[in-house]
Amino acid sequence: METSQPEEWQIVLIDDEADIREVTAITLQDAGYRVATAADGQAGLTLFAECAPQIVITDIRMPRMDGLAVLESIKQSDQDTEVIVVTAFGEMDLAIRALQLDASDFITKPINDESLHLALRRVRERYTARKQARDYTALLEKRNADQARILHRDKMMSLGRLAASVVHEINNPLSGILNYLRLMARVLNRGPLDAEHQAKFETYLELVESETGRCSRIVSSLLTFSRKSTPAFEPIDFTELIERTMVLSQHKLTLSDITVSQQVNPNLPPVEADFNQLQQCLINLIFNAIDAMPQGGTLDLSVRARQGNQGVSVAVKDSGTGIAPDDQSHIFEPFYTTKDEGFGVGLGLSTVYGIMESHNGTIQVDSAPHQGATFTLHLPSAAAPQTEVSEIVRRHL
Repeated sequence: METSQPEEWQIVLIDDEADIREVTAITLQDAGYRVATAADGQAGLTLFAECAPQIVITDIRMPRMDGLAVLESIKQSDQDTEVIVVTAFGEMDLAIRALQLDASDFITKPINDESLHLALRRVRERYTARKQARDYTALLEKRNADQARILHRDKMMSLGRLAASVVHEINNPLSGILNYLRLMARVLNRGPLDAEHQAKFETYLELVESETGRCSRIVSSLLTFSRKSTPAFEPIDFTELIERTMVLSQHKLTLSDITVSQQVNPNLPPVEADFNQLQQCLINLIFNAIDAMPQGGTLDLSVRARQGNQGVSVAVKDSGTGIAPDDQSHIFEPFYTTKDEGFGVGLGLSTVYGIMESHNGTIQVDSAPHQGATFTLHLPSAAAPQTEVSEIVRRHL
């Protein structure tokens, strides 16, 4: 592992013996380190606060404040500081105690140059590795935050298109309900109901209840989809996933003169995923299919087990304009779009790709110009082996 040059490393050296302190400081400076020295623990801690060193070398046996107390104080202040303790020969119990307090290494007196430089090389590698791991963790957190913002932005764009369609779908039953209620009010104003009007009222009330329930289901689905929630992996009921997606998409599909077929195979292997994010994937793919079929067409939704029951595949197939081969290698890039202006900004498929990646899944496209397109989401089974996080981190270090 590469580490920075010695001159980039600041060391605080603490030892109550002046001769040892002076000789060790000269050895370190000759090796290129920047060194500040202190004659006791308290002075050493003051230097530590002033210099903010990456490495502290401290004797264990010192008057008033010993090296173990210095070590504990440093670790309480900054866990990342590497501390090498110096012990007398035979004081292995103190060395072990120091390591238990998170000392990086120990060397024994009299201090041997080779042992000193070996210990310094080890702590430099440890410091550098920890910093790289922390930087990589910060990068992952930033990527996750960026991905969350993109997911939410894409969801809001989809929500806007859904809302425009849902308004029309809700308006029709509400208009019917209003007409029935007005009719019933007029009849009631005429006086007591006879048997014939009572039978009609019962029919009207059943229609009002049915249409109200329909509106409630649409609004409930829209609210669930729009909710900004923390991703939660749970067992997925794919029949429910398709049904709830169709509740939000059906009206727009009908207006676009698109016929839909659905097939969910039984006995699917268990899959754990975020339901809301999978629904977002399907809605994005359905909207893309609608845009690809401006004159109407057919849309096939199918869910089947992958070979060997290793997971589940969800396919969205349209009979639209298809995708040119040159575009297929770019369609999952953010802001890449083949649509006319006003029909999208190119976030939909990149969002789907990101969601599938976070689920350890993949997305596959099969298409040719004028022959439609099939997008397939491949999700691993809950029992399928997952890549070790440590291995992922190791590959990126």
